[in-house]
Parts: sequence; C-alpha cells; structure tokens
Amino acid sequence: MKKTGKLHYGWILCFTSCLMLTGGAGIVINSANQFLKPVTEAFGISRGQFSFYISCLSITSMIVSPFIGKIFSKFPPKRVVIFGGLLMVCCWLGLSVAPNIYFFYVLGLLIGTGSSLTGMVCVSILMNNWFVERKGTAMGIALTGTGIGSMIFNPLASKLIVECGYQAAYRWLGLICILALLPYMIAFRYQPSEIGLKPVGVEQLTAGSDGKEAVHVVTGLTRGEAMRRPEFYAVCFIAFGLSGTCQGLYNHLMAYFTDIGFGQVKAASFISIIGFTLAVGKVGAGWLNDKIGLKKSFTLLVGLSVLGMIMLNFASSGGVAIVASFLFGFAMAAPFVLSPLLTTFTFGSKDFANIYGTITIFTFLGPILMPPLSGMIYDLNGSYFWAFVVCTVIEAASLLIGLVLLNGGGYEKLRAAKES
Repeated sequence: MKKTGKLHYGWILCFTSCLMLTGGAGIVINSANQFLKPVTEAFGISRGQFSFYISCLSITSMIVSPFIGKIFSKFPPKRVVIFGGLLMVCCWLGLSVAPNIYFFYVLGLLIGTGSSLTGMVCVSILMNNWFVERKGTAMGIALTGTGIGSMIFNPLASKLIVECGYQAAYRWLGLICILALLPYMIAFRYQPSEIGLKPVGVEQLTAGSDGKEAVHVVTGLTRGEAMRRPEFYAVCFIAFGLSGTCQGLYNHLMAYFTDIGFGQVKAASFISIIGFTLAVGKVGAGWLNDKIGLKKSFTLLVGLSVLGMIMLNFASSGGVAIVASFLFGFAMAAPFVLSPLLTTFTFGSKDFANIYGTITIFTFLGPILMPPLSGMIYDLNGSYFWAFVVCTVIEAASLLIGLVLLNGGGYEKLRAAKES
C-alpha cells in the first residue's frame, strides 16, 4: 500500500487524525465545561472542585507526554494508540455512573493518560514524521478536529443534558467518540517507511546529477542540547501561557455566560462560535505559517486572542459576546498549532518527539493550574473579572516573549553560526 490514487498516505493520516480529534478531544476535553453546572448541582460541590477534575485530565498528560517518544520506540506505536483510545473512551463512559466527585478525579487521570497516548501530542509527532513540505497546513488541518468537535458537541452536549440528563449525555457522547476513533486506529502508521513511503515533500524529489536518489537529512538539536539553551525555557513559558490562559477561561465560559444573564442555549451558541474559530484558527495558523512565516502568523493569532479575552470580560450584550467569542477562539487554536511549529523553528526536527514531549509538560501544566485558579477566584469574589485580567496578562507576555524568540532566527541561524 504505497498510494491511494494521487493522494499521499500522509494526507489520509491527516484527515483521519482530524476526525479522531473531532470526536475525541472535541468531546472529552473541549465539551467538559458543559457538565460543570449539572455535576456541581448533582453532587452539591463548588465550581472549583469540579474544575480540579478538568485539571486531572492534564495531570497525567503532563506526566506521560515527555515519554511518548520513548514509549513509541519501545512498543509498537499502533498498539499504544489503540490502547490509549480505548482507555480514554471507557473512562469517559465511566463518568456516567460515577457516584461522587472523587471518582471523577480518578477517571480524569485515566482519561488524560489515554488522551496523551492517542491525541494531540501524538498527532503533532505524526504530522512531523509524515510532512516536510506543507507541515504547517497538515498540522493545522489535523488539529482543527478539536475545534470542529467543540463547535458540534458543545451545543449537542447542552441539548442532551437538558433533555436526557448529564449521565445519558456522557453515554451518547462516548458512543460518538468510539465511532470517530475507528478510522484513525485502522489507518495509523507512525513512520512513512512502514509502508515504503517518504514524507510529503521528499517523495517527489528528483534524482541528483549522479543518478542517485535524493536523501532527506533531518537536522536539529537533541533534547539534552535544547534544554541547555535559554530558548527552551522561553518556548516552555509560551506553551504554558497559551494553553493555561485559554483553558483557564474556556472551562468556565458556559457558567460565565449564564451568570451574566444569557440562557443555557444562547450560552452554548457562544461556545459553539469559539469552536468554529478554533477550527478556522488552527487551519489558518498552519496555512499562514506555510505562506507568510511563523512570526507573522504567531503575532496575528496570539494578538487576536488577547483582544478576545479583553472583550469577553465586558461581554454584557449579545453582539459583544459574539465578537468576543469569535476572537477568543484564536486563543484556543494557539497552543497545539503554534507550540509544535515554534519547537521545530527553534530546535529543528531531529529530536522533535522528545523535545516537544518535554515542552508539553508546560502545555498541560497550564490547564492543570489555571481552571482551578479561575474557579477559586470566582468562589472568593462571586465574579470572573480578575480571572480574565490574570489570563490576559499572561497571554500578552507570551506574545512578547514569542516575538523576541522569533526575531532571534531559531535553529537555522544557530546552525549557520556553527557552520561558519
């Protein structure tokens, strides 16, 4: 199996990855906030306590992600991915029968483990393995599944909760998640060499003047070399800032919108708008990276997300809420598109799986710390105002640090300096 018509197999993996994330992360991660009010009311707990369940989704992801490269080198990657997907779905279904919030915490840890083995980090590594040219576009398309899922399943979850109760909603969404995972599990191939192919952008290279086939040489720093450079910690802060600020607010937005006077269905429609922009933003970020470069696409995407956070804090009318939700979607798009592209820009592709796996510690640390912080701010003040202020400041700092890093020239400048 080398080709399907004229379509490179890498694109098949790209589209099945998108479908998997639509029904995977789009449900178990991005739709989790729909259950905040019904679960807290059912168990008689605070929003901060439920928010810790959201953090549990990221705790094990943070622990497992640095080792994904090694796990894939020691065990067959396809089996690892299938195991992770089944673990994620089965534990999500278990939420429907959890008798108290402590079961939510345990299941959240297991869901995070499964998600890290099959979800966004794995997809980023997969796209890096399969694409040399059009890598940004492919990564954007694949990762946009989370936005599509958010756009579709937030209003669906809200409707299911209202009509069937939150327990039945967990079960119906779990069934959809299984169906979305199947094509990805069947098509999954970790490396092009497994089926006699080369990455997109290499396979079409013509032979050199000596008649020999062109060779694609992957260059870059090792994880040890990267961790000795200050740029590594700059990327880690950006990964923390982009993920923590968006999740720190996103997981409370359903409650926030209803708190300021919007109905359940109207609030869910705003969340759906965020999902739409998330989808567009991820594809757009990858496409813009390929067309105009990472610096301009990073500036545009993160800049719009800062503006969206500011507007959300003053979204007293429907019109402002719609525009703010549209802009905030760019904040949701940023972490898992810009962080891997920034990693490759700064350190090359040679040891991408291990370097990016380590950086994702901070990508997941943000969602661990920020949602409970936002919940505690609300519990103390009866308002999310200061939560918006804190997140906006961190997002703006990530933008400034990112611009300094991008102006430094990245790995290509470092390699040129070494060769001169």
